[in-house]
Amino acid sequence: MSQFSVYITPPDYLSQWLRHEYWDSESARVVFPRGSAPRAVLQALLRKAPSGFRQSDTAGLLPVEVPTFKGLNPASFNYLSPTGQKALISACKTLFQSMLANELHELFAHDIQITDIIYDFMDRHGIERTERNWETIRQMYSRMRKKNKAARS
Repeated sequence: MSQFSVYITPPDYLSQWLRHEYWDSESARVVFPRGSAPRAVLQALLRKAPSGFRQSDTAGLLPVEVPTFKGLNPASFNYLSPTGQKALISACKTLFQSMLANELHELFAHDIQITDIIYDFMDRHGIERTERNWETIRQMYSRMRKKNKAARS
């Protein structure tokens, strides 16, 4: 495990989910498993830090491990550009949406109220029960269902 980290600012629900699902308490950061999409994004987009680069204050940011990849020494390749950070957050959102669809699809098919389903999902995955988190996840799931319905038509 490398000692280097990159820092991202995902939305609250995503940050809480990442901490619940991928947090390594020993290193105090998110560690993605081999073969995962976020790890592939890191492998593709990690660069050497620009000359003179200084990491600003990391308070409130989510630390993510810079893994060791073949040919990429984390001591040198430990910089993720703002565009790379957006790509990493996007890969994490896709992972989240996949889990959301897999878990909620079965329950929704049994005509259980969407409010109960989403709050249960939030509880199981360490997401704080706030109105904002609930509404974000509800909207996301609603759009996914609408998109799937349109694709089947």
